[in-house]
Amino acid sequence: KKVEVENRKLPLCERNIEKNGDEEKNMRERKKEVEGEIQSIAKNQEGDETKLRELKQEFTTKNEIAKASRKAVNILKRNQETIEKEKTALSEEIERLRATGTAEYEEKHRVRVEQIRKTEEMVAALGAQSETSSNHLNHLQANSRETEVRVMQLKADKQRERGKAMKTQQELEALKKGGKNKLAAFGPWMPKVVAEINKNKKFRSPPIGPLGAHINVKEGTSENIARAIEGELGGLMHSFLVSCSQDQKELFNLFSKLGLPQKPSIFTCPFTESRHDIQTKRVDTDMFPVLIDYVDIEDSNVFNRVVDSGSLERILFIPTTGEAESVLSKPELIPTNTLHATVANSYQYYPAPNYRSYYKEDRSRGLLKANIEELVEQYKQQLAQEELQEREVEKLIKQANEERMNHMKQIDAEERKLKLVRDKIRVKNNEILNLKNEEENEAPPDISALEDDLDSRKESLDVVVTKLDEENVKCITNTETAQAAKNAFTEADQSNAARREGVEPLSGELEQLENGIKKAKRDKEHYMTKRDEYKEKITKYEKEVEEKEERLEELVEKAKYWSEERIQSRKKVDSLKREVVKMEESLKQQEETQEPRDLVTQKFDSLSKVYERARAQVKYMDETVTFLESMLLQRKHGFKIIRNTTSKNINRNFTTQLNARKYIGKLEFDHHAHTLTIIVNPDSKAAAAALDLKRDIRSLSGGEKSYSSVSLILALWNAMTPPFRVLDEFDVFMDAVNRRVSLDNIINYASDDRKFQFIFLTPLNTDNIGISNDLKIIKLYKRAS
Repeated sequence: KKVEVENRKLPLCERNIEKNGDEEKNMRERKKEVEGEIQSIAKNQEGDETKLRELKQEFTTKNEIAKASRKAVNILKRNQETIEKEKTALSEEIERLRATGTAEYEEKHRVRVEQIRKTEEMVAALGAQSETSSNHLNHLQANSRETEVRVMQLKADKQRERGKAMKTQQELEALKKGGKNKLAAFGPWMPKVVAEINKNKKFRSPPIGPLGAHINVKEGTSENIARAIEGELGGLMHSFLVSCSQDQKELFNLFSKLGLPQKPSIFTCPFTESRHDIQTKRVDTDMFPVLIDYVDIEDSNVFNRVVDSGSLERILFIPTTGEAESVLSKPELIPTNTLHATVANSYQYYPAPNYRSYYKEDRSRGLLKANIEELVEQYKQQLAQEELQEREVEKLIKQANEERMNHMKQIDAEERKLKLVRDKIRVKNNEILNLKNEEENEAPPDISALEDDLDSRKESLDVVVTKLDEENVKCITNTETAQAAKNAFTEADQSNAARREGVEPLSGELEQLENGIKKAKRDKEHYMTKRDEYKEKITKYEKEVEEKEERLEELVEKAKYWSEERIQSRKKVDSLKREVVKMEESLKQQEETQEPRDLVTQKFDSLSKVYERARAQVKYMDETVTFLESMLLQRKHGFKIIRNTTSKNINRNFTTQLNARKYIGKLEFDHHAHTLTIIVNPDSKAAAAALDLKRDIRSLSGGEKSYSSVSLILALWNAMTPPFRVLDEFDVFMDAVNRRVSLDNIINYASDDRKFQFIFLTPLNTDNIGISNDLKIIKLYKRAS
């Protein structure tokens, strides 16, 4: 059917193609005739067009001259009216002043002067109040900074005490685990090391160690001297002695095999039964105790090692630093053979001529105690003391924080009070400025000056009237000349237009012919395209008919396999295919052996348990997510508090730095937009109070910008607390005054806080900077070429 429809369309297209072709041919012939007629008329009009353009140019020139004359007349008329109004106003003012005099001005002047005096007195009182509040605020800020530093120091002290307590607790637990074995005092691994050494048969001579287990203090020795002996021996307490290098290697391998956290030192020397003679090397004195006299060592090898490595026979114990200074600083009082002295278990003093002293932390642990029970008791007391010190530090931290919060409240109250006073000063200064402006703008009336102005206006009016008469004459002449040129141009244009009217019908016909040619050509091409499309569709449909006939024959042959009789159905092919596939799958499932009921039940129970576990995990994860969300909200709230506090501290520090130069300014933090606005007014406080505080920083000079930048950096340093603080070429654009104030401010700032390293680089002269113990200037010079 589609082929028949397309075949019926072809003759119609052929007729339309032939018809449009004939129309296009006839219109092209008529177009040539019309174009010839138009060209003939155009040749006759070329001369008239040239003359018409010349007349139009002449009219335009004369018309512009006439317009200029009319404009000049209008300007002179407006000047005449303005001068007449001023003349009338001056005359009326002169008559009024002659009648009233200057009494009104004198009364206003007296009232303004009195208002200015009272307002200035109020500004002075407010200024004194502002100065007092500012000084109080500075003191409060200094107290707050000192409190903050004290809190930081106390927190560090608490951390240090906590570390000491944890270490003592660990050592105490190790001692308790070791039972009554004193070797546990030298480390939890030491009993195992000694046991392994005793079991090892490869040593030529059994190693001796740890040496501290073979060293005792004599009965009656004071606690301080025992701690001093342990402090001088130090690592020697945990070391071992062997008689040869082979034993040393074997012992080292044993340490490595046991995987000790710290391998003890190993000393190698032949074992002997004889002791060193120390009489000639011993300190010769009865003034102070010599440490070797309080040591009881049975093993001669241990004694010899203590003498060789510890030199206890040359070390004194002096109870106080005063005694140590008075004796060891004078060569004539120093006992013979003195190496150094242990003073108060905290210092080491070396004798003259190289007299000096060093602080030495007391790390003794009571390892020289007679039994393990005393050592455990000592550790318990030490742990209790350290925990008590930690609690005391916590109380001090709490007190310092309360004091700091009190300072912050006072600072906020004082800042609000200071801002209120400064606002009042600014308002009053504005009032004074307005009164002074009124005073300057109003002066006593001068009638003679007004009369001079009136005479001047009369003279100006006469000049304007004379010029106006002259311009009126010129304007009339120029207008008449422009009108004559316009009439000539109009006559020539009308004559030319009459000739053009004969061309217009031909132009319209020519345009219609061109449009008709385009339409006929377009329609012809359209029907030719349609004809080609119809032919292609016919070819395509014929091919599809052949393919479908072949496919139909194949399907009929397949269907005959199932039934010779053809069954009519309204169902679509896809629907029938799906039904066939479902039936085939159902047959396959029925053919396969079904699983037993027990196996199905077992799988169901197993999957039910998995489901319950999964549901419990999902519930736990949901609770965890809820908890994490609440924790995140708390952290965000805490972060905002820290951020606001930090911003307030930076702004306060920035204002303090500007105050050294008598500047006014502040920092405006916009945390939502992530912006920082810097506001600085370099005018003095009394003058700036009458001005707008929010002055654009771009309007500042180079020196003022540099000083403001330095103040901002110093304020940020307090919040960032970097260990190294460096400024490069910060004073290049400063004038002398700003540079002097900035340098003094920076040096004072660096001197007050000695916990950090400050480095400042400048290419300018530094000769006027004073040098002190805290300040060092290094100058770099160009290398000579």
